[in-house]
Amino acid sequence: MRKRRWRGLSSRLWPRPPLNRGQPGENCGYNKPVERYLETMSDTIERLTGADYEEAMDTMGHAFGFEEGRDFPSLLPQIYRPTDEWMQAIYAIRRDGKIVSAVGCHPRDWQVGDTTLKLGGIGGVCTLHDYRGQGLMKRLMDRAVDDMVAEEYHLSWLGGQRQRYQYYGYERCGNVLTYTLGPANIRHADRNARAIRFELMTEDTTDWIAAAKAMHERRPIHVLRGDDDFILYLLSGYNEPLVAFDSNGDMLGYVTYKDGGIKEVTATDAETALDVLVACSLDQNSRLGVMVQPDDVGLSRLLGGMAEAVNVSGSGNWQIYDWETTLDALMKVKRETHQIEEGEVNVEVDSDTFKLFVTTDRTGCVKTDDAPDLALTAFEAHRLLFGPTRPVDVVEIPDRARMLNTWMPLPLGFMRADSV
Repeated sequence: MRKRRWRGLSSRLWPRPPLNRGQPGENCGYNKPVERYLETMSDTIERLTGADYEEAMDTMGHAFGFEEGRDFPSLLPQIYRPTDEWMQAIYAIRRDGKIVSAVGCHPRDWQVGDTTLKLGGIGGVCTLHDYRGQGLMKRLMDRAVDDMVAEEYHLSWLGGQRQRYQYYGYERCGNVLTYTLGPANIRHADRNARAIRFELMTEDTTDWIAAAKAMHERRPIHVLRGDDDFILYLLSGYNEPLVAFDSNGDMLGYVTYKDGGIKEVTATDAETALDVLVACSLDQNSRLGVMVQPDDVGLSRLLGGMAEAVNVSGSGNWQIYDWETTLDALMKVKRETHQIEEGEVNVEVDSDTFKLFVTTDRTGCVKTDDAPDLALTAFEAHRLLFGPTRPVDVVEIPDRARMLNTWMPLPLGFMRADSV
């Protein structure tokens, strides 16, 4: 039996309750007075400009309850800037001329193998306390999703509470690994530590930035970060970007470090990346929590033989709009980074069917009219195809679709510095 197709708007996922057509002041289907509901529906959604920067940052910081000294421009300097170009990513609703609710939809060019995917990062979702419960967030989120579909985005990412964003079609999925590595692990592994020194990367260290960016762009999957803002990505989340040099002064790689956590590590090769992590742990004389992306297979194998523990978790809340292009790109990277068997499986996602295939000389995904081997809802497809759990943990896998157990999850990771 065909499952109902879901197209991306929450009202189509869970139909809205009927409104109570009572007198003003009575409760309607959204648990708010009718006049407030009507006011919400008449609010104009606008895209902000550079002139709105100060007010928007103040409103968002207040809504999130930031303490003094913390704000969005210092937390995420790569996206919050006082220009029309950057501020137009923020949708907002005003009351009495003041911004009371906002949602940011920040575009990313996401390089997955040879394919550049258009990704929308949702962030800064907020409503001032006195205006909550009036449907403002819903209107802004629906508008942002509608615009991404209309502008042919391939997919979207956001952080936040899972069920809150399922109403808009997002599902927590993807996979990222976090290894725990400490001095005791290094000592018992009998690994000789290289002589490595660390220097802080700043906006003035332009040569280091250029070298780090070149290393970053050799990764199979990465966001295309500009020359001028590469350092801003590394500074996001209050991280410290540290450049690693050997005894000859040659640059080996870099890490982003904060409170014992390594959110990004990139080096000339996997062995060197491990050397950098070992040196960092010994330099700090403490355990590190090292986040490793699913396409960084070489480093995962090395850390797997030394680290104290590993945690596998979802990489965020995702919504795929263009399943064919996204799956095709990720299947190709999976083939390049893993040894996967040849075969093909037809997977139905709602009412569209996609053929996933691996042959001697070709790997990818195409839309097909063939009968599906497995039918999934959009939520099931996100979790089954991208993890972090096994396909069999999502639904029962029939024999004709058993190749999914060896192919999945696909490497849908996302670097923390690229988040919004």
